[in-house]
Amino acid sequence: MLALVVAWAFVVPHGTRTIDRHWWAWMEDSWSFALGRLANFFAWLGNSYGRGIAVTLLALPLIVRRRWVGLLAFAAVELLTPLTTALLKDLSGLARPPERLVHTTGSSFPSGHTSYAAATLVAVVLLYTRIGPRRRLWWTLAALGTVAMAWSRTYLHAHWLSDVIAGGAWGWALALAVFAVAQVASSARYASASAGSMNHSK
Repeated sequence: MLALVVAWAFVVPHGTRTIDRHWWAWMEDSWSFALGRLANFFAWLGNSYGRGIAVTLLALPLIVRRRWVGLLAFAAVELLTPLTTALLKDLSGLARPPERLVHTTGSSFPSGHTSYAAATLVAVVLLYTRIGPRRRLWWTLAALGTVAMAWSRTYLHAHWLSDVIAGGAWGWALALAVFAVAQVASSARYASASAGSMNHSK
C-alpha cells in the first residue's frame, strides 16, 4: 500500500480526476452551517494544537505503565507520518482545490490531516485494545474516524477526494508497518534474552 501511494504521487500532478471535480461540486452543493462547524472541529483536531493534546494524552498511559516498546513505536508513527507525508507533497506538487475554507500550506496530495488521523487511530487500536472479536469493533471505529477526517478535508475544500484516500491509505499502512517492525524487534530481543538466560542457567 505504501508503494502504491508513492506511485500515485507521480501520477497525480498530471491533473485531478473527474471524480475529484464531481466530489468537490457535491461538497459545495451540500454546504450547511452545522456541517461546516463539524468539519472545522476535525480541522482543529488535525492541526498542531489538536495533535499535541492528542499525542500527549495517548502517550501518558504508556509512560505510566512503562510500555517502552509501545511508546517508541507510537513516537515513530507520530514523527514519520507528517515527515513522509510532507515528502510526498513535495513529490506530487498538486494544486489545492479552489475556494478553500481553511488556511492550508503545501501541495494538496496527500492529505496530511487524513494520514495523521489514520496513523494515530491505528496506533490507538494496537496499543489500547486486546486481540479478539471485540477488536473488530475498534477497527471499525478507527475506519470511521479516518473517513470522518477525510470527509472534513474535502468539505472545507482543502483537498481533493484522491488526496484524502491516499492520505488514509498512507497513514494506515505506515502505522501497521512501524508496529510490525517493533513487534518483530521486541520478539527477537525477548528470544535472545531467554536463550541467554537458559545458557547461563546451564
